[in-house]
Amino acid sequence: MVPFGEGVGFPSEPSPRHRLEHQRDTINTISLKKPFGRGTKCNGRVGKRKKIGGNDRRPSVSSGEFADLRPNPKVYLDSNIVSAIAKDDTPTESEALNRLLQAWDDKKVDLVTSEVTLWEISAHHDELKRRLVERTYRRLAKAQIIRWYELAGMYSYGDRHTWISTPIIQNDPAYEALLAFGLEVVDAQQVFVAVKQKCNIFLTCDMGVRDRAAAIKDQFELIVQKPSEFVASQGW
Repeated sequence: MVPFGEGVGFPSEPSPRHRLEHQRDTINTISLKKPFGRGTKCNGRVGKRKKIGGNDRRPSVSSGEFADLRPNPKVYLDSNIVSAIAKDDTPTESEALNRLLQAWDDKKVDLVTSEVTLWEISAHHDELKRRLVERTYRRLAKAQIIRWYELAGMYSYGDRHTWISTPIIQNDPAYEALLAFGLEVVDAQQVFVAVKQKCNIFLTCDMGVRDRAAAIKDQFELIVQKPSEFVASQGW
């Protein structure tokens, strides 16, 4: 029997030196599916990029291959657009709305609206048209409403006969800015929600909003467009 000692093992087992040389040879000759970069560690060892024919082979990727990795544009629909989709009563935008909905079906765009739209829909006097628009509203994703005001405090006063407390309401600065542009209250609320939900596009046919498109874009980086303008910009 051969006693065990330093560097001595079973007769069939290679010595540590032979194992190390074998591993080094294997690392230098093994064919790798993906070349390691210089200084890249693999299982604790530094790999070397193998050159073939003097040229370093790297996977070539065209910029077009990353097109599908870009996030879809997030598009907020004003209440008049939701109504136009439901009732098809805006002939100049009808074809553009068809293309917009097809792009939505093809998952090329994210369409959202909010409960502010539902509040406007509820004002319809024609019950049949209201139900038609509400049905379209329910199909869309709903942006969570972020309140455009907050309770800043309470003002209390009184005498020995009575005591009155009045809430002090403070508007969000962004909402104040939209009102300062001259937007109607409900329009400012719609745009405010789109801004806070980080939408890229605000679709509307409302001239009151569209006339202030430049100011809205400059301050909030939100693009205001008609459906036909947006669809044309996307090449749909």
